[in-house]
Amino acid sequence: MLDEIDLKILDLLKRNSRMLWKDIGQEIHMTGQSVGNRIRRLEDLGVIEQYTITTNKSKLGLPITAFITVFVETANHKEFLKFFMSEDAITEGHRISGDGCFLLTAHLTSNDELDTLLARLLEHGNYRVNLSIGKLKS
Repeated sequence: MLDEIDLKILDLLKRNSRMLWKDIGQEIHMTGQSVGNRIRRLEDLGVIEQYTITTNKSKLGLPITAFITVFVETANHKEFLKFFMSEDAITEGHRISGDGCFLLTAHLTSNDELDTLLARLLEHGNYRVNLSIGKLKS
């Protein structure tokens, strides 16, 4: 489905999603128009889902990154999902296999804010928390 050129385009876009098609074309020896056609095809296939930026959470006043494994007590996860979707501090969530039901990533301003989030989380089940001590790779 994807060839070597597609993979090179994706690699360049991962490094800089604002890169111009013309500049990508120069890197991979294609015209900007050809690059644009390939990018549109990758979007249509669902390979490229969105364009985004990565921000430094600490510089935005959110120095605490918590990885929270949630053990939901019932098979009805609807209430937990409503809670999860309404919490701004939770920036990412995955339904997981193995140890736990969900894995959440939260970015918070303080330990007090984390404690408050965890208290609300207890209404839905138990949890285990790991705190990031340093980001190694995005």
